[in-house]
Formats: sequence, structure tokens, C-alpha cells
Amino acid sequence: MKTAVRILAGRWKGRPLDVPRDARPTSSRAREALFDILRDAIPESRILDLFAGSGAVGLEALSRGAAEAVFVEQDSRALQANLARLGARTAEAEILQGDARDAVIGLARRGARFDLVFADPPYGLEKTVASRSVSTILASGGKLVVQTDSDSEPPKVPRLAPAGRRAYGRNVFWFFEKEE
Repeated sequence: MKTAVRILAGRWKGRPLDVPRDARPTSSRAREALFDILRDAIPESRILDLFAGSGAVGLEALSRGAAEAVFVEQDSRALQANLARLGARTAEAEILQGDARDAVIGLARRGARFDLVFADPPYGLEKTVASRSVSTILASGGKLVVQTDSDSEPPKVPRLAPAGRRAYGRNVFWFFEKEE
């Protein structure tokens, strides 16, 4: 594992994160821009970080005042190391190891609701966030952010309204809001 990603702001500002070898971490510039956009939505929020990799997005949210983050990742070794290194409290961070689609369905069944769902699927797997279950786990007024490569088609997510697109180099964020 390589260390090249750092927490940008908040209580863990500057702390390094382990990144899995095969991960493509969101650039610092793109992450900074994303959190500038979401600034008012982060404090005391519940975050779901799908395809978490190192957990950089969810950990950044916790560092900036989110109440809880749930991370979904097939290989959670780097994420577990990062949580331990940062001293994250058990009550604020949960790891669900496995498939993102299965995790979303399981979270929906247990009635979990999130203010923000961030999904950074591997290239070509953007459709894995296009299930109806994603809308059921968003709290009222909740947002879904899907990160894709710059040449990817916009994801279509049932029951969620497109709310914008922002590009930062190859990192593109697609924003969706829950339709009421």
C-alpha cells in the first residue's frame, strides 16, 4: 500500500491515509472542491461511502464534523488501518465488507438513512449505483454523489433527480437529490 493521500481539513487535517495499490484515489483538488460544495451538508450528517477504497471521502467528512460514516469496500485492509491510525471512534465509523449493491440492499432492509451517499465505482461499473435501493436509503433532502471518469456517460439513478455535474480534470462528480 502506498501513502499519498491526506485529510484536507478538520480534526485530522494533514494526516496521511494508506491507499490500496489498485485504487484510483480522488485527487486532493477534486476532494477539496467537493467538500466546498457540500460544506453546509456535512456537520452532524450520516455519510455512506460506497466503493470506499482508503475511505478518504468518508474520513474527510468525519474530520469535518459528520456524525457517522459507513464504509463499503471489498478489501478493507487499508481502510481499517486508516481508521485505527486516526483513532476513529467505533460509534462514528462502520465498515461493511463486500459488494456495494448487496450492502445498499442490506442497509435499506435495516431502515438506515443517510444524508449523503458518495459512490466512486470502478470505471465501467457506474450502473451498480443505479438501483432503486439507493433512493430508499437517502434521508429527506439527502444527496447522492457519483464520481466517474471524464469520458463516462452520466449515471441514471431511479427516483433521484439530477442536480448538477462538476468536473475537476478526470474526476467528474454527478449530483442527485431525492425526489419527494
